[in-house]
Amino acid sequence: MFDFDKEFKLGIEQVDREHVILVDMLNEVYALIGADQRDEARRYFNETLSSYVDEHFSNEEKFMESFQYPGLEEHRKVHENYRKSFNELKPQIDSFDDVSFRQALSDAFTWIIGHIGRTDRKYASHYLTQKS
Repeated sequence: MFDFDKEFKLGIEQVDREHVILVDMLNEVYALIGADQRDEARRYFNETLSSYVDEHFSNEEKFMESFQYPGLEEHRKVHENYRKSFNELKPQIDSFDDVSFRQALSDAFTWIIGHIGRTDRKYASHYLTQKS
């Protein structure tokens, strides 16, 4: 579904590695849906992807702290908003609500494109400029 190297690579190894995992997880959800394994896709999305998102956000925020990124607090708020939205949908997804599952998938897709593709590029640019 996504070509990570072409669309999302930031040039920071540890961050790119985690982003690849997120993209691969979302691709796995879509593969399960395509294989008509919607219940497995729902479970995988709710359990695996959601816990990894929390881990990734925490790691990303620690990374930004390490080089004193000036936009860290704003970035944290964006992360918190996504967490809140996702956590509000989890119970409905668990109860096999397809509308909520589609909404969560749409949000995740939009998140990857908008957040990794644009928002994360801001701190990456700052970091790479500082580093050189």
